[in-house]
Order: sequence, then structure tokens, then C-alpha cells
Amino acid sequence: MNKLYFITGSQDLYGEETLRQAASDSREMAAFLNDKLKHIAEVCFEPVVTTAAEAENVCVKASADKECIGVIMWMHTFSPAKMWIRALKALNKPMLHLHTQYNEKLPYDSIDMDFMNLNQSAHGDR
Repeated sequence: MNKLYFITGSQDLYGEETLRQAASDSREMAAFLNDKLKHIAEVCFEPVVTTAAEAENVCVKASADKECIGVIMWMHTFSPAKMWIRALKALNKPMLHLHTQYNEKLPYDSIDMDFMNLNQSAHGDR
């Protein structure tokens, strides 16, 4: 069966609690997409990427997987572009980059830096 790797970017400076939340949100997104795309491909959740080496490793893995037809990338929290340079050079599969935050709407009345750090796409993942 065809596969799409669901790869989430972040960085370790956010701490374990935020990374656990990013992983939980990513699993949920991958499961949602898997349900919607199940007749085309299996959407495979990959662990949250926090370093350049992890980014390169998952891109090499996707490129080597004969069943992988592409990758879906989502920068849940800020993931520095510099850490993806070698990774993207190693990737030889089509890539879709989601430009979205986890939740549907911005909570303008209660938004704070904790929210912004956890939902980087809310203010800068473009």
C-alpha cells in the first residue's frame, strides 16, 4: 500500500510538555488525514523532529521507502528553516507543507505567549 509520511517539526527548547502536546496533536492530525485518504495511501505518523539530524534521518527514510509516495510536513511549533536544509536536499519525494495551526480558530480574547509558542503557525509559519 502507498504511504504518506506525516512529519512534524519543532525544536527541543520548548521542553518536554510542549513536545508531548505537539506529538499528541500530530498523531491526531495524522489519524484524521489517514481516515480521509485511506483509499489513496496510509498516512504514517513519524515522531516529532527537533534537530537537523532527525530531520535528515526521516527524509532519508522516506526517500528510501519504496511504498512512500510523499511526505506531509507540519511545523507545529517554530522549527528553524536552517535545520531542514540537509533534510530537504536528501528528500526525493513530493512534499506538502501544511501552513496551519492545530486549532480551528485563534482565541483572540485569551491569546498569550504560551499559546503562541504551542501554535507557531498562528503567527509565523509562512
